[in-house]
Parts: sequence; C-alpha cells; structure tokens
Amino acid sequence: MAAVTVNGENLTIEEVCDVAYRNEGVQLPEDKQFWETMEKSRKFLEDYIATGVPTYGVTTDFGDSCHNQISVDKAGELQRVICTYHGIGLGPKFDHETARAVVLCRLNGNVKGGHSAIRPQLAKMMLTLLNKDIIPVIPQLGSVGASGDLTPLSYVGAVIMGQREVYYKGKIVPTMEAFKAEGIEPLPIEAKEGLAIMNGTSVMTAVASLAWKKAERLAKISDFLTAVTSEITRGKDTPFVAKVSEIKNHSGQCQSAAYVYNIIKDSKRVFRYEDFLNNQIEKMDGKGFVAQQNKIQDRYSIRCAPQITGVYRDTLEIAHNWITEELNSANDNPLVDIEAGRLYNTGNFYGGHICAACDYMRTALANISDLSDKQAEVIIDGKFNGLTENLIPFTPADHPRAGLRLGFKAAQITISAIRGEVMSYCFPVSLTSQPTEALNQDKVSMGTISARKWAEQIELVYLQFATHLLAAMQAVDLAGKDDFAPFTKKVHDEVRKISAFVEDDRELDKDATALAEWLKSTELFA
Repeated sequence: MAAVTVNGENLTIEEVCDVAYRNEGVQLPEDKQFWETMEKSRKFLEDYIATGVPTYGVTTDFGDSCHNQISVDKAGELQRVICTYHGIGLGPKFDHETARAVVLCRLNGNVKGGHSAIRPQLAKMMLTLLNKDIIPVIPQLGSVGASGDLTPLSYVGAVIMGQREVYYKGKIVPTMEAFKAEGIEPLPIEAKEGLAIMNGTSVMTAVASLAWKKAERLAKISDFLTAVTSEITRGKDTPFVAKVSEIKNHSGQCQSAAYVYNIIKDSKRVFRYEDFLNNQIEKMDGKGFVAQQNKIQDRYSIRCAPQITGVYRDTLEIAHNWITEELNSANDNPLVDIEAGRLYNTGNFYGGHICAACDYMRTALANISDLSDKQAEVIIDGKFNGLTENLIPFTPADHPRAGLRLGFKAAQITISAIRGEVMSYCFPVSLTSQPTEALNQDKVSMGTISARKWAEQIELVYLQFATHLLAAMQAVDLAGKDDFAPFTKKVHDEVRKISAFVEDDRELDKDATALAEWLKSTELFA
C-alpha cells in the first residue's frame, strides 16, 4: 500500500482510517511549488509582524487578552506558553489509533495553501511523529470546539517540543525517552506555530472520521437484520421492490430496499405478494365478510425499514461530505493569504459542521437502534412468528427441561436497555454551547463532545446488533435453515463459528461481545 500524501487538499476518511489503524506511512509532496508556498507564507508572516502591527496571538496575548501586545522577540516564547497553560486536559485518554488520526488531520490542515504560515521543519516534525509512531497521549476532556480543540491539541504541540507523554512501542512513555530512542531532537515552536497546531478542529474531525467508518458498516447490518426478520416472520417482498422506493425519490431508501430485496428474493420464506394473495388469503366466494387469518401487509418495523435505514444512509452521505471538507480545510487563526498579501483574523476554528454532522448521525443511528429493538420483539416473542416462546428449543411438556428453558428473554431486555441508552445520546450537543473565557468565546461549537458521543453510541449499537443477530440465528435454526436465503445461510454459518445454538440456557455475554467485534471487521455484509 502506497504512503498517504498529505497536501491539505484531498485527504479522505478512508486514508485517515488507514493511517490510524494500519500504521500506514505518510509523506509530504515532492513538488517544488508546495514547499515554496510554505516558505513564502512563513516569510510573509515574519515580515508582517516585524512592522510592529499587532498580530493576534503572535504579538498579542490570546482570546479576551488580545489587547496585550508583546514585542516580536517574545513571539516564540508566547507560543510555548500557550502550549503550557493549556495542559489541563482531563479524563480518559484517546487511544493510540485516534491520536494518530489527530496528528494526521492537524498536519493536513496546517500545510494547506500556506495559510497557517508554519515553518517547513514543523510539518516535517509532525510527519516524523507519524512515521516513527511516536504519538501524543491526548486527554479527551477540555475542548468546547472553538477556538478549535485548543487543550487537546496542546498535547501535540508539547510533544513536538519534547514534553509530556507519548504512545511508543505499545507503551506510554515520556516523550524524550522515545525521542532519544529514535535519535530525534525536539523542535521548539516559534511565532504563531502554537496557534497553528492548537487553534483548529483536528481532534473532533479525527474522531468523526474514525466514527464514520464504523458507522457506515451499520447500515448494511441493519438492512440484513430487516431481511432476516422478514424471512423469520414470513413477510412479503412488496416493501422492498425497487419501484416502491424509486417513486419516493430518496437514494438512501433505494439503496436500503435493494440490499434487502437482493437477500429475500432467493428466500423460500418471503412471499411474492401475488403468491401470497393466491395461497394465503381466503376467497370471498359471495360472502359478505371474511376474517382473514393472514394480514396482507407487514408491521411497520419491516414494511417501513427502508424508509428508516434509508434516512441513516442519506445522513451518512451528508456527514461524509462535511467531514471530508473539514479534513481539507485551513482551520486555525489567524490565516495568511499570500496571493492577496493579507492576514485574516477569523473563526475557521469553529467546529460547527462537525458538531452538526455528529448530532444528525446520533439521531439517525438511534432510529436504526429503535428499529432493531422492534424487530427483535417480533422474532423473540413467539406470538408473532409461529416459533417458540423466547426462541427456546421445541420442548414437549414431558421433556425433563420443560419449564426450565427461558431462552432469549433476557437478551431481549438487554437489547431494549441498550436501545434506551442509545436514545440518551440524541440531544443536539451544539445546543449546549455556553459562554466561556471571559465572554470572548461566547458562542462555541461543542464539536469534539458531539464527535466523542457519536463514537460512544456506535459501540453500543454494535453490541445491540450482535445480540439481535444471535436471536435471529436462533430463530433461523428453529424455523429450519434450508428455506432461508443463501446469504442468510452464509451469515448463519459464520455466526455459528462464534456462538452455538442455545439448547439449554447459558450465559451469552461473551458470545455477544465476540460477535460485536466480528461485525466491526467482517466483509461479509459488504
């Protein structure tokens, strides 16, 4: 696999994941213009501040204290100070993989078009951290998402200077221990570079990028759970016929319906609607009234599933676009425009799009979690599917275990419990904005919190879907595997490698946890 080239313009979510999870190498462009632009922007900044004009955060203090101007010779020390006093990140630490993504995102933003006015050696230092896998240990708590991720990104700036701690060779060690082992000299940051590193959206964008990739998989898993639920309950194909979704217009619904239809079209348990009418409906034959034993349409949790998971798919696309745009943005302050010969004091560090993308995704994710909860009900509760109570094995009254088998009763409770917790993540984090920093940061994005909450919520849904899948495969066995779709049989075979059919009740916690991990990595649903 070729190294990822970082130029500030076309980094993808997929590349962020490759660098984070596969330790993919990173390189900066070799073309001369890239480096000339970086050098010109740096010279422009140095010439600008040499005139004595107050330059925010370079020759002035920060935030509400920007009325305090310092001399140019103190500019480097001021940047080292901002890294120091922001060393108040608290709580759990981002893992090694997420922190790799953070460094990559910050590097990409800082080299875009020369707008951050960093020195080439600073870009090369961030590159070294990635390629030597010396990765800052970054606390999760302390960012309000504007001015960007100041406190968590201070841990990147501090590591560049040889301070604080890093992940190195599977352990957390003092930064200088790793630097000495690799023969690396710390790099003191200079004028504006502390702000360039810290005053941006790279933590929230990194977390959102990794979360998006995990969330993408859940769309197809949700659609499979719809398909197998339709099979178990002997549903109809009508809701998944292409024409139905085409006349609704939404692409996500079309994709969802097509995914389900491609499974159930080969199932002997799902009725073609015409066959259902011919074989499952009593003829009127001149009667004034007939109470049909079979209903001509399925429950909403099956019939409306493409309209629900379709929203999830479409929201994924919106989030993908916004995250990708943020990945390739210049998002610190101030920004340099060498073409216009101007310096802008602005607010590109505001993480509003990331916060909104994650807020929207948490709501869409909660809806497919709720869908799963309702589908699990109709496959676990024997009143709705012609199978057994709580998916226990068929047990005659004179069987020694009669009355001693409760099957998936508690599993359904767990599914509902997780669903309830997933719902608790849905309040829009953007609305929790509160003034801070002496009323200078009086409207903030809260984007990092929103991204973190989305990542946490995703983990819950994988556990829920895994438990739902265990129940579905138990139902497949009870109903008779042979009549199910070929794809459903493939999924069944893979699940049975992890978890055996539940004959007599047993603990299922390890089974569900292992199955959740399998769902995160399998390519079967792709």
